Amino acid sequence: MKYYIQILRSAESRARKSWWPKLLILGLAIFGGSAVHAAAAQNIDRDSVYEQAKEALRDGRTEAAYQLLAQYEINLSGEDAFDYLLGVAALDSGHAGEAIFSLQRLVARRPAFSGARLELARAYFDVGDNELARIEFERVQSENPPPNVAQTVNDYMAAIENKSREYQASAQYYIELGGGYDSNAPAATDENVFLNFILNSTNLEQSSAFAKVTLGGLWNKPITPSSQVLFNARIDHRANPSTHFVDASNLDLGAAWSWKSGESAASIAANTLFSALDGEYNKRDVGVMATYAREISDSWTVSGFVRGGAIRFEEAVLKIRDIDQVLYGISLSQNFNSAQMSLSLTGNSDDAVDASKQFSAEGYGVRFTNNWYRKGGSVIFLDASATKTEYDSQFFGIDREDDLYAVTLGSAWSQFPAKGWVTTVNLNYSVKDSTVTLYEFDRLEVGVTLRKVLD
Repeated sequence: MKYYIQILRSAESRARKSWWPKLLILGLAIFGGSAVHAAAAQNIDRDSVYEQAKEALRDGRTEAAYQLLAQYEINLSGEDAFDYLLGVAALDSGHAGEAIFSLQRLVARRPAFSGARLELARAYFDVGDNELARIEFERVQSENPPPNVAQTVNDYMAAIENKSREYQASAQYYIELGGGYDSNAPAATDENVFLNFILNSTNLEQSSAFAKVTLGGLWNKPITPSSQVLFNARIDHRANPSTHFVDASNLDLGAAWSWKSGESAASIAANTLFSALDGEYNKRDVGVMATYAREISDSWTVSGFVRGGAIRFEEAVLKIRDIDQVLYGISLSQNFNSAQMSLSLTGNSDDAVDASKQFSAEGYGVRFTNNWYRKGGSVIFLDASATKTEYDSQFFGIDREDDLYAVTLGSAWSQFPAKGWVTTVNLNYSVKDSTVTLYEFDRLEVGVTLRKVLD
């Protein structure tokens, strides 16, 4: 859409170079007599003001022309030539709302003035009032304008049609297929004895190949020019041939409302995640999240989020791990010509439902990501994070504190191995240190994923 509007603006600029001065001269000639008389009565050097404004417009100094004319609006508004010049200057300097007031006055008095009507149509388009813009453009078309003006009007009408389609609901579906090797599929310790107890093999480090499949969809419906509602669904399964007891299946359902205006963007989302292990329902996670982002310059963006959720386990023996959780974070990101960097600070507060509060905890983390965009559509990405979690209660008489470090390096290629496909290869290494050795582990995972989007 942005590229389309750039083409539209270019066409409009070419057309205006030829027809605008003629219409301006004609308009001033038609309305000059009455305007001169009114201005003279107020002792304003109207000719000088208008000449300065026209010169500024010809030189592309639209803001200067607007500021010059605006200071005389109390004295000269309502005069045809002034309203036309002020409308053009306001519109071209980004004050479309001001342009509408001035041009509406002129069109009401001079309905046959096509140049003013065209400017009014452009002003309606710029403020997002597509229907009023369409009406005015159609009136200009009905007057058999010159070819270059007709082409400009056609470009705008096409843009209006394109924008109207943005209000139609759309759906997108995708499938992902992947596989690889995991050196520690259960994310478990490699020590088989803890406090003189011999651990079951399912609680020990075990490697396995893995295969995974994901099916998902996204449906969105714009409700205003700046907001939309979205619904998403995703189901996935990962099979580990050597460690079937950690085969994982998930169903994620969500809905969100998002809004964007100028440099600001926000969203409110809710989701429910159902999880199963080895084919048996294991837990659910229900939560609501709010986000806000603000562009603070052409390349810098600051954003934040907060999420409240509840995690509940199905098996009675695992109910001790039920928690109410609050997640929060703030990020600072920068865009470069061919890269994007982000630094985030995160935190969590877990409140255990069980009376013992054994799994109540506070956590803090930092995360750094960087994407490098290469020619041909490929991306190289780096993701590194470190988190610390401190538990409120002791585990087996030991104060528990966990430190988790993870780094992922990978690359994605679009349109590979065929059109419409994206192939991603990644290498992930993580290590967890804990004062309770039962929860320590290190893990290396290498995988490849193929993704196909179905429009």
